[in-house]
Order: sequence, then C-alpha cells, then structure tokens
Amino acid sequence: MDLDLRLAALANLVPVRADDVERRLAAELNRVEGILQNSTDYDDLSAALKTLAVLAPRFHARVMPMLVDFVRSVPTRALTQGGELIPASLRKYRSANQLIREAIDVPHAVRFVHTARFLDFLLELSSSNYEEVRGKAERALEALAEFDLNLFYGERGLGARPQAELVAYFASFEDGPLFDRANVILKMLRNVLSPSIEGHTWTYSSMTISRGGITAVGGVTEMRAAAIALLKRMYTLNANVQYRKSVLNALGAATRRERPGSDADTSAMFDRDAVDVLNFLRDRVDTEELQVVQAIEHDAYWNYYHAASIRVADAALEVRDAIEGRAEYQIYKQLIGFEGIHGTWEDLKRSETAWNYADDKRLQAAARYVDEISDDTFAVWRDRILAFSRTRSDDMATFPVYYEFLKSIGQKRPRLALELVRNHQEVMDPFLIALLRGLWSSECEAEAEAIALQWIADHARLADLAKSLNVDNQPRLDLLTKVISEAERVGDTSAIIEAMGVAARQYARGHAGAKDVFMLGMREVAKRRDARWANVVWFNRDFRKLVEAMAPAERAEVLASMAPLKKVSYQAEEVLFAIGQQDPQELLNFLMARVREEQARKKDMLEVETDEEDRFEAIPYSLHTLDKLLAEMPVPLLSAVRREFKTETAGMFPYYGSARLIKAAFPAFEKPLQDQLLTYIRTGKPADIEFVVAVLRAYGGAAPILPVCKEIIKVVPERSSAWNEVAAALESTGVVAGEYGMVQAFEAKHDEIAAWLDDGSPKVRAFAAWLTQILDQTIAQERQRADESLALRRHKYGVGKDGA
Repeated sequence: MDLDLRLAALANLVPVRADDVERRLAAELNRVEGILQNSTDYDDLSAALKTLAVLAPRFHARVMPMLVDFVRSVPTRALTQGGELIPASLRKYRSANQLIREAIDVPHAVRFVHTARFLDFLLELSSSNYEEVRGKAERALEALAEFDLNLFYGERGLGARPQAELVAYFASFEDGPLFDRANVILKMLRNVLSPSIEGHTWTYSSMTISRGGITAVGGVTEMRAAAIALLKRMYTLNANVQYRKSVLNALGAATRRERPGSDADTSAMFDRDAVDVLNFLRDRVDTEELQVVQAIEHDAYWNYYHAASIRVADAALEVRDAIEGRAEYQIYKQLIGFEGIHGTWEDLKRSETAWNYADDKRLQAAARYVDEISDDTFAVWRDRILAFSRTRSDDMATFPVYYEFLKSIGQKRPRLALELVRNHQEVMDPFLIALLRGLWSSECEAEAEAIALQWIADHARLADLAKSLNVDNQPRLDLLTKVISEAERVGDTSAIIEAMGVAARQYARGHAGAKDVFMLGMREVAKRRDARWANVVWFNRDFRKLVEAMAPAERAEVLASMAPLKKVSYQAEEVLFAIGQQDPQELLNFLMARVREEQARKKDMLEVETDEEDRFEAIPYSLHTLDKLLAEMPVPLLSAVRREFKTETAGMFPYYGSARLIKAAFPAFEKPLQDQLLTYIRTGKPADIEFVVAVLRAYGGAAPILPVCKEIIKVVPERSSAWNEVAAALESTGVVAGEYGMVQAFEAKHDEIAAWLDDGSPKVRAFAAWLTQILDQTIAQERQRADESLALRRHKYGVGKDGA
C-alpha cells in the first residue's frame, strides 16, 4: 500500500476505541520500534518516523523514549538503500542527520503532553555538531513557546499552561546551564511574552490564519510575571555587553501590546509589565556600560512614544531623567550615539521636525571636544576614547561622527593620536584607520610614516595601512606600493585588494601614477587566482575612469584576472560593465569562456559534491547592467552562442549560461532577437534550426515565440523530429497555480495553436491539427490526475464546514 494511504488509514484508526483496533495499533507501534532500533535502511527508517508521528496521540508515553534512543544510535549506523550502502553522492540528502531532523517533527501532536521530556530532547539536539540538526531543534524550541489560538481557546483550552511550563522548566536551571543555553532560551522567552496570538486552520483546499491579542486570562498574567522575573535573573549572569543587550531585547517584548483598546484587566497587566521593566532599566543606568545605557535609552523612548497610559509614560521619563544625569553618557551619545535619542522627548513625540538633529550638530560637538583637549585633560580624553572605542557594531558605518572626531584628533592633537596608535592598538583596532588618516595631514606625518614602515616590516595591519592612505591631500603611492610588495611576500591578498581600491580612487583624483599601482596589485592577485578585488572597487565611479585610461591589453589583463570567479556577483558585474563599455567583444569572449567552463564542469561531473556557495555558475539568472550592453549586440551574441552550440547537449541548452545570456539581453523575446533567429531558420540547415528551437525552449512557452515557431514549421519536413522539438518549446508552461493549473495552462496553449488551423500554410495547418490532438489528450490526463489528487487530499485533510 502507498505510504500516504497507509498513514491516512492509521490516522482514521487512532481515535477509535476498540480492542481489535488497540491490538492492531500496538502491533504497528512495536513494528515501528523494531525498525527504529535495528534497521539501517534509510527508507524504512523514514517511513517508521512518519508512522510514529501518526501513532503518537494514542501512545504518547512511549514516543519520547523511542525517539531519544533513535537519535542517539542512528549516527553510528551504516545506512543503506535497497540493501546497498548509500553512495557518497547521496549522503548529503539521505543521512542520519536528515533522519534526526525528521524525528524532531514526530512528537508535534503531543508536544504539550510530556513537555519536560520534549524540551530535554530538543535541547540535546540543539547542541548537535551538525548545523542542520541544531538549527531545526532551535526553531522547534522557539515554535514551542509561541501562542496558538486553537490550543489557547480550543476544546482543551490550555490557556497559557504550555508557556508557564516552559518558564518553570527553565527557571529550575542552575545559573551555569541557564547561561549556556541563553541564546535559545531568550528567543523562547521573547515568544512567551509576545502580545499577539495566531491560529491556523486548514482543509484540503485552503488555510486560514487568525490573529489576535493576548488577554489576561488562562494564566497569562502569572506566566508573564514569572518570565520577566526569569529574565531579570538571567541579566545578572554575565556582564558581557552583547549578552545584556540580548536580555534587554527579550525584556522589551514584555513592554509591547497588540493594541491599546484591551479590557481593563489586560490593560492593567500590560501596564504592570511595562512599568516593571522600565523600573528595572532605570535602576541599571548609573552602573551599566555606556553601550548598554544607549540601548536602555532607545528602548525607554520607544515605550514613551507608544505609551498606552500615563503610568507607562511617566516610568519611561524616569529612565530618561536618570540617563540625563549621567554626564559621561551625554558625551558618548554625541560621538557614538547611533541608537541614542537626540532632542527633547516631549518635542520629538509631538513633531517629526524635532527629529532633525542632523550629524552636522554632532560634528560641531565633536569639534568642540577636540578643541577642549589640552595638557590638563589629555589623560581624561585618552581614557575616555579608550572606553568609547570598545563599542562594537556589525556595521562600521554606524560611527561616522566618531571617525571624523578621531581623524581630527590625528590632525589637531597628533600626540594623543600617536599614543593611541602606538600603545593601545588592540582597543583602537577598528579605528586605527581614522587616526592615521588624520596623522597623514598633521605635523607628526614623519612619526606616522615611521609607524607605517614598522607595520610593513612586521607585515602587520597592511590592509588598515592601505585604507588609511585613501586621503585627499598628497597621495603616498610609494607606501601603497610597499604595502603591495610586502603583502605579496607574505600572502596577504586582502591587503593587496585594499591597496588596489585606494589606487583606483587616487587615480580618479588626478594622480596618474596610481594606475601603475593598481595594475601591480591586480597582477599579484591574478597570480593567486583571486578575484575578490572586484568587491572593493565595483561601486566606484573612480574605477570607470581608471578603465577608460587603460590600454586594451591592460583591460584584457583585468578580464583575465576575473576568470576565477565562481559567480558573477552584482559587484563583479559592475566591473565587467565598465570594461564592456570600452571593449564589448572582449567582454562577450569572457562570458562565453565562462559558459564553456560550466559545460565542461557539468560534463566531467565536477560539481556533484560542491556546496551551493562554491558551485561554479557561468552566468547569473538575472543581470543588472550587462544586459544593456548585450542587448546592443544581437548579431555577435547569437553568433558566439551558436558557435558553442552542440547537438548532443541541445536538451540541456536552456539550463546553460549561454541561454541565460540570451534571455538576459532579450527577456521579452524582443524583435532584434527574433530577426536574428529568422536568419538561422532561413538557412534550412537542421543544425541551425535545432539551435533556434533550443533558444525558444529557454523562454518557457511564452506567446512571443509563436511567430518564430511557425517559421520553423514552414521549412522542416512534416512529422520530422523538429515537430517534436517545437512542440516541446510550445508546451512549456513555467509556474502554474492551483489544482488545475496545468489543465488551464494546456487549454491556453490549445487555444493559441488552434488559431493556426486556418493558416495559409498547409504545413502549419497540419502541425496545428497534430499538436491540438496531443494537447487534448494531455488535458484529459491532467484533469484526471488533478481529480484523483483532490479526492485523496479531501480524505486526508477533510473539508470545510460548507463542504467546500
């Protein structure tokens, strides 16, 4: 029996209370247990897990022990398929890890029956060495904490009991395990504190999503208080800034509400929780790290702006007042302040124009701070800068004011900058570039050069040094050349690439010698077959100026250096566009060389075991700029693709990069492409016509290809193999929707071709009669398949209340 039908039959038996059914289901459970304990056959194990998921509601007490034993034992088994070991090419998709991921879904129907056991099971898997298993276990834990409308108010009416059990489970942890699991626990606590609730209902034909707000019933009030208390406890477990910001983020969920118009008890609950959290934030202001204070200010203002009651607004203002009393933070906010609130809160809430606290005001403040630095305040500002510089961000663009401040320190207070660079490199590491850029235009330029030469001698911080040389004043091309030479000697490709980017910018500023520096770096990275340099210079108009100044041979070198690219990224495409504007034929030759390499790799099966990120892709599925160049050269483009076309690989042509080139240049099958294809048809040569048909198939049966298809039919013999190829091109449907999507798509094709029955060409009329007959049969088969699929889905998922 088909597995789906078998599972559907078992699902219908599970709720039946009868002795013979009990014996039958128990026997099935024992069979499944034996397979999970002893089998090595992948398909048998997968089917057993699916069967156990169906049986779980009837035998919930046995499910978790069986699954725990299974996930611990299956990694040691040599899995088989059809009696043979699973081949290496399939182990990525048919492995013990894949089976463990399936096992995570098994207890879903009984997840709140043995909650603690299920949590133990998922937490164990969330520590797996395998990312796929670990990720799915963590997602399952997060989903476990979410409110479900159907469970909250449904027949069983669980209310907040599942969430309360989760909070109590984690509250019982010792501090060590609680901190070790903090990442996933915090995500779960954010979910239990969510102000919203969703529910999903479905039938064979539809799914309905319902959404509402959490109310103070079913134990929600008590559960939320316990969750907040647990988060406060977790906050104290570690002083790490990022950890504490993560806890604050989870606490922030307790201050949100779905809408202010709730009943009195619910409003009181949300007010209580928001004030509790805000008071907790207020009490942290005086002693916390400045980065954390910034996060507190941001969260407190959000609560003030969205306050649903005076009580919450007043609590938020108390946080504001405490922050204003911390003078050091006010300086920090001006210099770092990417999350800080600049301006009077009351004014900000009343008027959008009050937010017009532009960076120029902060820059003015930064300039004043630089002027305030003297011999008397030297040590204070040194220590302050060291403290501020410990702030970290994933995006260094969040520090524009601080960068300018440090650059000014280098220019106007070079002695302080030199001390920071010489003696505090570890702390100042993210900001050394700004300090050096200032020093290059200061009275201590010689000292800065000495530092640079020492770094070069030590082959240290070469990339930072290169970036620091991107200055507006006198360029230091000599130092840039030394960076490239030393980086080449020690294999620091990243430093060479950064130096290339600086050289491109310096050339655009009028320094002609920078072109030679760029070419020197490019030749060095080309030796290493590393084309990452495109990601550094692509966005720059500077690079286009550089390309324009290059000799054709130099542009050819640049193209050759990009050959190792696994994929043509958006950045690389911009570089290729700059070259293609000058040498379009060379660009086309480069792209076709990539197409040939892709075909060779597929032929030699070089990509079978390659991860998607490392897989070679000749041409991306969509182009952003190169398509404009290609569209201007239909004749050379089609000629180049035609030369590479091989009859033996015609069936794969729509999936090769050459087809993507054509589709990118002519996405709507525009007239220049049609005209050029007609020239191949008129030759009457079978190979040329086969090429045209292959191009047509790449367009997924779109209506614009019909006239060209008709021209092919006129020149090929009746009932030839070309008929079948043209029919395949016409029958392509692309993406369809709905149970009868294929039926509707083929009916549309039928109508299009039926119009040819009155064509003036006998060959076209004969082809139309032949193809419409085939389409009639296909439509009937697809309709029958859809009817049968719907019948099975009705049986498996049921119908709605109205029977639809």
